Amino acid sequence: MQTLRNRKTRSLSMNEREEIAEIASTKPNIDLDIQFDYNSADISKTSLPAARELGKALSNPDLKGSTFVVAGHTDAIGGEEYNQGLSERRAETIKRYLTEKYGIAGTDLVTVGYGKSKPKDPNAPLDPINRRVQVVNMASKTASN
Repeated sequence: MQTLRNRKTRSLSMNEREEIAEIASTKPNIDLDIQFDYNSADISKTSLPAARELGKALSNPDLKGSTFVVAGHTDAIGGEEYNQGLSERRAETIKRYLTEKYGIAGTDLVTVGYGKSKPKDPNAPLDPINRRVQVVNMASKTASN
C-alpha cells in the first residue's frame, strides 16, 4: 500500500487495482451512500450529508496517517473504458472533497476506479445503487483503538 500513496488514479495497472481490491476485502470498509447521478462525477445533493459524515469521521486525530482507499464504481451502462474513467473521476472527487473541506492529507487517500467490474448489486448491474464510492481503512488502527 505504501507504494501506492501519492499515485495518480489513472497510473494504476489492472493488477494493482485487483491487488488493492483483494487487500481491501479483508479490511473494515464503509460502503457509503455517496451516490452520483448518471454520467456524473459530482456528488449528488442528496449525498452531501454522507460525504460530510465521512469527512468528520476521517478527521478523527486517531486516524491521522492511516491509509484509506477511495474506490469509485459505476453501473453497467456504457463501455468499459468510459466507465473506468468515470469511476476514477468519482474517486478523485471524494478525495478532493476530503482534502479541501476537511484538511485530510491527500497522501492518506489512495484513489482507485473499478468501472462497472464490481457492482454493489451484481443481480441488477444497471441499478443506480452501483454508482458509488466505497472507502476502506487499510490500516489496522481505528478511531476506537
